[in-house]
Amino acid sequence: MKKSPKRLDRPSFWKWAIPLVLGSWFLSILPLGGVARSVGLNSAVSVGLTVALARLVLIVLLALALARRFRDIGWLAWIGSTILLVTMLGLPVVFLVYAGVTSDVDILEWAPTVAWISDSLSLLLVIVAGFVPGKPASIEVAHVFD
Repeated sequence: MKKSPKRLDRPSFWKWAIPLVLGSWFLSILPLGGVARSVGLNSAVSVGLTVALARLVLIVLLALALARRFRDIGWLAWIGSTILLVTMLGLPVVFLVYAGVTSDVDILEWAPTVAWISDSLSLLLVIVAGFVPGKPASIEVAHVFD
């Protein structure tokens, strides 16, 4: 029986999730502070934007894998990807917008805590999705000759 491309079983999910999570983690800890001193500010900005875009692509791919895994489990597919996108993108964006609007420099010391909470919630969601067994595909039989 051929499996649906809209579903992702546990072994296939882990084959996608582990490299995507590790890649996103590596890009988030990449030290970019020394780039500005060595190559100049304009190059540092372009490197920073490239790293941010690469991390965004990895997060979107992880959200797609999570949606397919949720569909395989039998849960609503949009829930997993929405929670992942809100925690990985929405929470840090809201924090940065709030810091920019209030011009409060002291709030930026909370940035590592916000990132830690965001990453922890997303990792917990990926782990739960990876360990819940999937449901078998339902096969509808067409009664053509009845």
